[in-house]
Amino acid sequence: MRRTGIARSGGIILLVAFLTIVLSAFLLLTLNQTGIIAFTGGGWLINSYSIIAGYLGYSVLFFVPVLFGYFLFFAFLKTSLSRFQSDPGELDNVRFYSGGMEMFITLFFGIGVLFTAWGLQNALVSTIGGLSKTEAGRLGAWGILQRLVDNGILIALWTTIVGGVGGYLMRFAKHFFLGRDLIRFSSRRIENEKMRF
Repeated sequence: MRRTGIARSGGIILLVAFLTIVLSAFLLLTLNQTGIIAFTGGGWLINSYSIIAGYLGYSVLFFVPVLFGYFLFFAFLKTSLSRFQSDPGELDNVRFYSGGMEMFITLFFGIGVLFTAWGLQNALVSTIGGLSKTEAGRLGAWGILQRLVDNGILIALWTTIVGGVGGYLMRFAKHFFLGRDLIRFSSRRIENEKMRF
C-alpha cells in the first residue's frame, strides 16, 4: 500500500515539475510573441522558435497548449488502460481521457481553420481594403501579390497545413500506439456487460 502512495506522490511531484517548466516556457513564448520581451542569442532553441513563429504567427500560442494537453491526456489514457486490467474502476478514466484526446485533436484542427480564415481576411483587408482602381493598376498583379504576402497570407496558409497535418498525425498516433489497448478495453467492457445480464 505504501509503495503505491510513494509512487503516486513521486509521480505527482514529477508532473508538477514538468507542468511548471512547460507553463514557464509558454509564458516566455507568449511574452516574446507579444513583444514584451525579446530572446537574443543564437541557440538552436531560439532559432527554431523564431522560424516556427515566423511561419505560424500568433497561432503558435494556441497550437502549443493544445499539443501539450493532447500529450498529457495520451499519457493518462495509456496509464488508465494499463491499470484497467487489474482495476475495472478505471472505466470512467479511460472514457474521460479518450474523449479528452478527441477534444484536443478537434481543437488542433479548429485552430488551423480559424487562423486561416482570420489570416486570409486580415491579409485581404490590409492589401486591398482601401485600394482604388488606379492604385491597383499602378501596383500591378505582382505588387498586389507582394502586399498579400507581406500582410500574412502565407501565415494563414501555414496554419491550415499545420492544423490539418498535425490533427491527422495526432489521430494516427492515438490509433497506432493505443489502438490495440482500446480495442481490448472495448471487448472486455462488452464481455462484462454481457455477464451482468
